[in-house]
Amino acid sequence: MQPRPNFQASAQSINSAITSLRGIWRRQHILISILFLGLLQGIIYAIIIPPWWHYDEPGHFEYAWLVANLPTWPKAGQYNQEMRREVGNSLMKFGWYQIRNFHPDLSGSGPIVIGVPQVGDPPGYYFLASLPLRFLHGADILVQYYAARSISFMLYLLTILAAWYALGEVVPINHPLRWMVPAFLALLPAFVDTMTAVNNDVSAVLAASFFLWAGLRLMKRGYSVGRIIFLAFTLVLCYLSKNTSWFAFLLTPFVLVFAIRPGKFMRIKLGLTAIIFLLTGFAILQWGSPLAWYQTPSMSSLPRVETTASPASNYAFQIGGAGTDSGGQVLQFIPPQDVQSLQGQTVTLGFWIWADHDMQLGSPFVSFLTDQNSFVNSPPVQLDVTSQPIFHRQTISVPSNAANAAIYIQYPSLSTNRIYFNGTVLTAGEFSGNPPQFMDPNGTTGRWDDYPFQNLIRNGSAQQADFRFRPWLDRLTTRHLSIRGFNPPLILATIQDWPGTGWYYQESFSTMFRTFWASLAGDKVPIPWRPVNLLLTLITILGIGGTILALWSKRKSIRWDIVFVLGLALVIPWVVAWTRGASDFERLRPLYPWARYAYPAIWPTALLLCAGWLELLEFFKARLKFTDRAQNAIFLSVMFALSGIAAFDSVQAFVHGLRDHWILLTVLLFLEAAALLIIVQLARRPQKANSAAKDVSQLS
Repeated sequence: MQPRPNFQASAQSINSAITSLRGIWRRQHILISILFLGLLQGIIYAIIIPPWWHYDEPGHFEYAWLVANLPTWPKAGQYNQEMRREVGNSLMKFGWYQIRNFHPDLSGSGPIVIGVPQVGDPPGYYFLASLPLRFLHGADILVQYYAARSISFMLYLLTILAAWYALGEVVPINHPLRWMVPAFLALLPAFVDTMTAVNNDVSAVLAASFFLWAGLRLMKRGYSVGRIIFLAFTLVLCYLSKNTSWFAFLLTPFVLVFAIRPGKFMRIKLGLTAIIFLLTGFAILQWGSPLAWYQTPSMSSLPRVETTASPASNYAFQIGGAGTDSGGQVLQFIPPQDVQSLQGQTVTLGFWIWADHDMQLGSPFVSFLTDQNSFVNSPPVQLDVTSQPIFHRQTISVPSNAANAAIYIQYPSLSTNRIYFNGTVLTAGEFSGNPPQFMDPNGTTGRWDDYPFQNLIRNGSAQQADFRFRPWLDRLTTRHLSIRGFNPPLILATIQDWPGTGWYYQESFSTMFRTFWASLAGDKVPIPWRPVNLLLTLITILGIGGTILALWSKRKSIRWDIVFVLGLALVIPWVVAWTRGASDFERLRPLYPWARYAYPAIWPTALLLCAGWLELLEFFKARLKFTDRAQNAIFLSVMFALSGIAAFDSVQAFVHGLRDHWILLTVLLFLEAAALLIIVQLARRPQKANSAAKDVSQLS
């Protein structure tokens, strides 16, 4: 007797197979729609934004052109005058020089200025961008320019693809975040505009995205030869791309540790990680340097000592002493608002000074930076320094156009003689040589010649202390990082001096926020409408807040090792970018960094925002009873509206260049709308049983 066929089991197998195939079909069509959407967005911005208007684009193009046209790899300082002349004529045509109020001599024999040279940067992006240029020798310079941009387009689409697959290691395969994050990348105006331009930020973002994909895959699935090779390959890509993606090397040890027995022994792994962080902080930081003062790395001892000889407090600055082999300086930055309030006035600088042995020394001085970018220093005064504290003072005229300023305490090369400063004061008005009377230990207020005064110097008696890097790390960072324009000791000092430098970090945050969302054309076309900027602030806060709530509500089921690595991948690039311009503080005109420096963290950033928005949408969906399709439409509508506002604002700025393209733009916008509708239609949560599965189940 033959056994009866198990129709129930067969139906379930067919049901499972059909559901799986429909899921694959749906996911692939969503991915294709998102990639198509990103391509259309890039084309639209390429039409709207004139050539060369992206960040340092002429210099990046020049590097790729030299790679394609020279027999050997170009070196820093190399250029081709004829190529620069062609680019210069194109820059002139598209108004690049006009917005910079610069009029170059394109017929001269000297090097033609086409922006910041990039030759000498890591070679990865420029090798790729040079590939189409190798076949376009002698072609019009704009044709070559767009050929190089085509490489950026390709890398941008690969970034979306990498984010799609990396998210597959983080969330369930049918989770809404799987498509929301790539769609965010395809619709974020400033990101699309940057990623489709000629610059090495594109390769850095792609390399970092590939690294996170490889790292998460290793952490989720464990060790294998293929996964280790994949991770190593992405590290090579990061190294060859740009230093903004080098945070990957800091994350690699954590990835390798968490990949051991994935998901197991989490408390032990996270506990060891916390201990390593504490030990590292103890090894590289020390307490005791004077707050609000920056010391040059050549100083081998902390310039702050406790002494009973101090007239104004129980602490003093100590300069020199055993182990000091070369001269240097200690300096403090004066906030611009204080400097500008004193324009054209007279101020008085005073201080107590003494030394172990009698000597002569140049006095402290104030250096002013005018709004014409010229420096004006207070007159130097030679001081007779004795072993007894003597109060010195001098009057200084503030330039009428002073914008920034700093006070410098310089010291010569000393072997054993130590110099001490105390009670440093800088205040408006002209006062006598009698010492002031301070009203508080920090010397912020007091009376001088029976008049009250407000001290512009912070911590003038070294009463307050802060953290500094240890001397060995100072020397190491100076040798390997400062030459690349990155000064960690100065950054650490300025972050702790918020009353003096907070104005800069606030403006840096504002610049990064603006350029993250929708300021196009190298931050030349920000959105001018205040309500839109307030809305962007609101949705950013809601996104971050929603993610915090989601993490807390799901804290028992979350892989915290993955959250930890993604958190570092998010925080490190943003903090490094936020503090990037502080290294220029010594020149009194620090750079305000753009969000492109943090774009290697773009998809963890997108995940942070989208996860929070999804949490809030789920909350309201449960109460207002709207569908998954409506929820998806809300998210895409907001992103599409933001993209449309940015595009419209750019059209207004560059309307004269769009007369021949309005038909093409209209067609592209309709195609974008179609892609969005496809995503809304397909990006629904799969039901437990779809109609086809129900039909199959009836066979049993």
